[in-house]
Amino acid sequence: MAEFTAPPDPATVRCPTCRAEQEWADTCRRCKCDLREAAASYLQSRRACLLHLHADRPRAARLAARRCRDLAASAESHRLLAVAALRCRDWAAATVLALGPTVEE
Repeated sequence: MAEFTAPPDPATVRCPTCRAEQEWADTCRRCKCDLREAAASYLQSRRACLLHLHADRPRAARLAARRCRDLAASAESHRLLAVAALRCRDWAAATVLALGPTVEE
């Protein structure tokens, strides 16, 4: 079970590698992860998910949505994963995703 955690404000970022929360910077203060690259990967995965949904490839969309959620556990990535679960006809997962702040897979 992964936690659904939205940043407290848009000026902060949570590192996808070590989960340190900090003000926006190019690299993580703790593990030196390239946060700019992580943000680019998030946008690429989000776009891939949307394209897979549009092309009626729900399993591929779900994988891309999980990658988005792993890179940035935000309200947006949470909703994207819920939509992908619905398109996969995984009603139980979609219900859990829609009802609560925790994500179960």
